[in-house]
Amino acid sequence: MRLRQIEVFYAIMSTGSLRRAAEVLHVSQPAASKVLRYAEQSLGFALFERTGGRLVPTREARIMLPHVNTIFEKISDLKRLTENLRYARDGHAISIGCVPSLGLSVVPRVIQRYHAAHPGNELTIDTLHGPEIVARILNHDLDLGIVFGTYEKQGLTASHIADVPLVLIDQETVTGPVALEDINPARYIGLSENDPTARLLDMVWEEADLSTVPVVRVRTHYMAAELVRLGGGCAIVDGLTALHHPGLPPPLPLKPPLGIACTVLFRADYALSHISRDILELLKEEIQKDLTGLPAL
Repeated sequence: MRLRQIEVFYAIMSTGSLRRAAEVLHVSQPAASKVLRYAEQSLGFALFERTGGRLVPTREARIMLPHVNTIFEKISDLKRLTENLRYARDGHAISIGCVPSLGLSVVPRVIQRYHAAHPGNELTIDTLHGPEIVARILNHDLDLGIVFGTYEKQGLTASHIADVPLVLIDQETVTGPVALEDINPARYIGLSENDPTARLLDMVWEEADLSTVPVVRVRTHYMAAELVRLGGGCAIVDGLTALHHPGLPPPLPLKPPLGIACTVLFRADYALSHISRDILELLKEEIQKDLTGLPAL
């Protein structure tokens, strides 16, 4: 099948009719019908049955659809790549992905400082989860990713920025340090099992021969903090979230102390641009400023 034939087939499968497919493709209905007829002739089998004025996909068409979906995903990836290359060709644009906790704390200050000093440069910021950031960097959709934890993946370079302490936030506990075994499992709000912090805590609990099944699991440190603020229990979050989330009780250190790495990710086959290097320096400064501002842990 030629690409135009695949486009017509995909449009019909997506819209459910030849007329709407023609509208999506900005061609006349007879032209779309002609392309479909040629596609079926070249394949040697029908893609649709004409029933009561409707096109009903054949068994062969339904088998083909997942493969056609893959083709259009690749085309979409290629389109994003060419747009990224076009808009960044002069070296004055950068796209950054960061995990939500950092997007609600230090990253806005970093961007504000950089933009104030370099107002002509284009910055695009997305808050995403770690695996999404990795995928978009490898797809040339992001220049930098700022995450918690470490990501070892071929094609990526990871640069350690800081170790951020983990803290307990709880409306009821007022003194620390707090040992893990002293945390009430019935009140504990945990993070998603895919979160690097959750994996670290699970490993520490297992080594201590403790078993804690959270009463609630959430995907972000920010949501865990908000549930604590509302009196929903206690949670272990990164110190930056505890510092910047309004209305929380003072964060309490853990015993023994635990921390999570803050890491910047970028493609291994590209040298960092001057914009990226400047932003990394600002990021280090802002994180260290916040860590200094945390209560003695």
